[in-house]
Amino acid sequence: MPHHTSAMVGLAATTANFIIVGKPLPRVEDTLRIGELMRMAVMSRAKHICGEDSIPSIFSGHGMPHGNRHGHAFYLPWDSHHDGRIDRVMVHVPDGMQAQAQRVVESVNRLWRRDGGEWQLVLESIGGPHSNNALTQPGRVWASVTPYLHPWHCKKGFSVEDQIRRECIERGLPQPIKLARRETIKVGRNRSLRPIHFKRFRTRRGVQQPDRIGSFWQLEFSKDVAGPLALGFACHYGLGMFRPVGTNESQC
Repeated sequence: MPHHTSAMVGLAATTANFIIVGKPLPRVEDTLRIGELMRMAVMSRAKHICGEDSIPSIFSGHGMPHGNRHGHAFYLPWDSHHDGRIDRVMVHVPDGMQAQAQRVVESVNRLWRRDGGEWQLVLESIGGPHSNNALTQPGRVWASVTPYLHPWHCKKGFSVEDQIRRECIERGLPQPIKLARRETIKVGRNRSLRPIHFKRFRTRRGVQQPDRIGSFWQLEFSKDVAGPLALGFACHYGLGMFRPVGTNESQC
């Protein structure tokens, strides 16, 4: 399938969308694992194209400017068919990808499974973030599709809701005017999942993790917010991911 590049000549692309091909497709519960595998695939191609000592910080997340915590790549696997299987993955780089970085992403064509197998990747599009999919559509109400794990330790006066509000402010988003906790989310036709059903622990050892269980939320803003929206611990790998409610592909 041919991919479409950005028509905005001179502007750096921010978002690449891939289709995952293979059987069986990974389950939504394995979102974190697939996000980590996608980063590994991008890093491998960046090492090959740019050199081991010149991997762009926008892919690794290392060496970013002080205070820039979320300008580097988000690796966001997701289920576009609502069947409980991950069939797409988005690489979203808020700081943008220049020509060489775009070549890195465009060269990624597979994910290596830990059992030695692989999934093929087909680049669907690369360009601006506002492609026609459920993760990037603007909306006022956003619902969890993967567990939100609060990134700081909770204490008196600093609840999970407070942490969500703080993160929104740090991302330049408006504070949610309503936050509603959900016990489960619906996946496919008849499955209800709790946060504990999802992989929630990074494979990288020694990572501090204040929240080991996670929670689901519905956030309402006073105005439309553009996606993708991922918050909390491991948000760069697909945890804490939301999609807008009310679009054609909205959360059930």
